[in-house]
Amino acid sequence: MRRSVLPALLLTVALSACGFSDEDGAAEGSAPTASSSTPADESAGATEAARNERGNIPVQVGEEIALRPSADPDEPPAVTLSVEEIVVDVVCDDDNEEPPENGHYLAVRLIATATDRYDPRLVTPISDYDFAVIGEDGETYNPVSEAAQVCLEQERLIQNMRIAPGVDYDGWLVFDVPVTTGALVYAPEGPTGWEWAF
Repeated sequence: MRRSVLPALLLTVALSACGFSDEDGAAEGSAPTASSSTPADESAGATEAARNERGNIPVQVGEEIALRPSADPDEPPAVTLSVEEIVVDVVCDDDNEEPPENGHYLAVRLIATATDRYDPRLVTPISDYDFAVIGEDGETYNPVSEAAQVCLEQERLIQNMRIAPGVDYDGWLVFDVPVTTGALVYAPEGPTGWEWAF
């Protein structure tokens, strides 16, 4: 896969918890839904005090993100996004027996809604390449691997969903990391963005 390039957007993040079944290796609620995001700046309420030592905006599962096609904080969002759950050592679909290359699969369930302001020329779908994982020791890992990209059925992965205005998307990203605790960072325009502890 190639890395998506997102234009400068404002994102206000919201996340809420949902279930992932470890018993049968199937993700719950994985009907298609998709979106993309970009770091919010101070004009969108992300003040310097809201940023951590890495310059990222810490967010909790249950907070919401709003993507805008420009830096104007008054412009309506093109996409809203929520991270519903972060699952460590997720069980892959039954037909995938490939073990993680780096030790652990980390699954993230996302729900996104594209509004009538959505323009694919300005807002691109979520890409797993826009994420990083930081271990408790501060080391940063690239969490993308071929093994992770086939852990779940392709139609369940949010990066494979084609966004259209007025449509809700519900899908997963799966990462391959050597840690079971740390922080998930979303920084499509890097080097800083949003950060979730897991």
